[in-house]
Amino acid sequence: MGKRKAEARRWFQQAFYDLKAARWNAEGGFYNTACFVAQQSGAKALKSLLYYAGSRKQALMTHSLVDMVQQGPQDADGLLMLIEDARALDLHYIPSRYPNGLPSGYPHQFYGSETADKAIAAAQKILGFVTDYFARHGDDELTQ
Repeated sequence: MGKRKAEARRWFQQAFYDLKAARWNAEGGFYNTACFVAQQSGAKALKSLLYYAGSRKQALMTHSLVDMVQQGPQDADGLLMLIEDARALDLHYIPSRYPNGLPSGYPHQFYGSETADKAIAAAQKILGFVTDYFARHGDDELTQ
């Protein structure tokens, strides 16, 4: 396996486990943490795709899923259809973790199960897209 594919696999594997952690946190009632970890899962899955495609370093340095979706490979048909999922996950990057990201209170007070379920579903959709992309390119071993 080449260096680029090996790096893509590392990022994908962590995205997979982050999604599991997001579900686990939601089950435990830690909805804000579930949302942040779902955001991380989606971001890592998209970074995996960018590594695989040989994207420029600048594209890999962002934390914005929207930016990653927009900078994805040309042959990733349907990637732009994930823009709303990317936007939804980007919203959890700061407020899910920091009290000063909210008007008052603290993140645990503001997040509920419905929000966490939506974030997890968005991350799952992104992970599924990347899985399918690798399979279409004959590299489904990257997801195992």
